[in-house]
Amino acid sequence: MKYITLLLALCFTILFAYDYFPAAQQIVKLPVSLLVILMIGLILISLLFSKNKNLDKKSVLKWKVWVTAYIILLMIVFTALGGHSQSGISFNNTFFWIVMLIAVMDIFSDWKKLKRTQ
Repeated sequence: MKYITLLLALCFTILFAYDYFPAAQQIVKLPVSLLVILMIGLILISLLFSKNKNLDKKSVLKWKVWVTAYIILLMIVFTALGGHSQSGISFNNTFFWIVMLIAVMDIFSDWKKLKRTQ
């Protein structure tokens, strides 16, 4: 399962790099469609494996925090390196902040529920 997570993070990072640095597609010649299909396949495989595993709420909470933090970290790093999002995923985008607010509220809600059950 860790390998699937690492592959998903790698695909996501490459897609983010393509968005922030369009010239990167000339250096890393992986088609966007291939990366998207690979990500969908990996997600489906992980869903099949997770049906057999009983994931606890703490693991799900850690996953949500990790994904949110990773997205923000990628945005900070790519912006600091001089990149500019072609799709509009940036700190100046109001929609991004609304989505982040919803994600943080969901994480906080899950954390409170987890804290109450312990």
